[in-house]
Amino acid sequence: MATYTQGDIRRQLSTSDFTLYGDLGAVVINSQRTRPYWFDGRFLAARDLQREQDYFLQRQADLGQSAGFGVIHGLWVRMAPASVANAAADAITISAGQGVTPAGELVLLPGDLSISLSDLPDEENLDVQFGAAATPKPPARTRTGVYVLALRPVEFTANPITSYPTSINGTRTSHDGDIVEATAVSLIPYPDPVAAADSSQRQAALARQIFVSGNSAQLSTSILPIAMISLTRGVVEWVDPYLVRRDTGPDYAGLRFGLTDRAAQQAFLRQYDMQLQATVAARTSAGLSAGFTAGSYLQALPPAGRFPLASISVTTQSAGTAFSQIFFPQQLDVRLSVVPVDELAALIEDSMSLPPIDLTMPAQAYADLAVFALIPVPRAGFTALKNALPPIAPVTTLPQVLSFRPPLDLLRLYQGAPVTPIATPTANASWASAIGSQTYGYFIRRRSAPAFVDFSAAPPPAG
Repeated sequence: MATYTQGDIRRQLSTSDFTLYGDLGAVVINSQRTRPYWFDGRFLAARDLQREQDYFLQRQADLGQSAGFGVIHGLWVRMAPASVANAAADAITISAGQGVTPAGELVLLPGDLSISLSDLPDEENLDVQFGAAATPKPPARTRTGVYVLALRPVEFTANPITSYPTSINGTRTSHDGDIVEATAVSLIPYPDPVAAADSSQRQAALARQIFVSGNSAQLSTSILPIAMISLTRGVVEWVDPYLVRRDTGPDYAGLRFGLTDRAAQQAFLRQYDMQLQATVAARTSAGLSAGFTAGSYLQALPPAGRFPLASISVTTQSAGTAFSQIFFPQQLDVRLSVVPVDELAALIEDSMSLPPIDLTMPAQAYADLAVFALIPVPRAGFTALKNALPPIAPVTTLPQVLSFRPPLDLLRLYQGAPVTPIATPTANASWASAIGSQTYGYFIRRRSAPAFVDFSAAPPPAG
């Protein structure tokens, strides 16, 4: 293994060279990258060793930023389950794990941590405790609003040892001998995008603001956000980790031209799926149908994800089997088909490079958008089911009729090939049985077909 020798990797400049390059502006001094230069006969002081520690800490932070910030593993935030006796209304649990802040510092929880949010200081009060601010704010025992739960690296001195005198007349004293690194948990107030009493509307507005508009509030680079929490008079309404949590690790490093943020796209997909399941569970427990319009609870959809199959209505008419849906905007082109379950991951992965679907746009804006509504089926029975499913042409029933295509035509359509219109067949219950056996289907946003220009044609005469 090769050893590092000073001057082998970094060129050593003489005083004359430094003066020459400095006058030309070709050398830039970084004051944070200064370390002691040791030589025999130099007096060793505590400040020199401290400066050397600061140098390596800064270098490690620089390397930590190179891989990007985020959660490495663990650090999941969950509300206290109802089965826990005497649990406070604001009790949460943070699982063990570690992550890297945007500043490149490591935060670590060696074990699961159960705390009450009323016991946590706000970020401003935490700054006061660690000497970063002068004026504290009064603690909020009954907080109301949206907060970011974050981890912050801190340190303190401990373990006193004897300090020997540095002069003849001095006396021995006691001084802390260790610097202990720790991780502090704090709450950061977050601007509420809407003044709505409905907590689900607040959550939907935050998702659209962060993942679609891209104008999330700026947080300090010294903290690692792990969840967003909505509180009403100290009671937790919901905990959403994906609004602010970002996972780090190996990822595709090819050209993306700045069009998509991979970590944000994955976070939006998980945030949407969590809110979707919570909405379906709440409606089911209230005795309501699991089918609903997406715009009633959400303000944006990811480019791929699940949707409740109860939002598809199946009726048998004299002309055949009619299907309509209420989940997607009515002007959106929705096409339904079956797909082998082992191909779902590839289809969703391929769609993650597309932008999300904004549900707050005017109705006419959805005329040029299309999605595929897919029903996953086992690979073993896919061929038999495909042969049993007849192609069903659109019928003019409200609110919107799905355009049905067999899987082969769907694949051609997905690749941009034209599809020949199909006549309306007789009724067949295979579609209804395929839909009714599952709770969720999957949708993927379809790519828009490019418009080609024929340059070989003669230009029109000038008017």
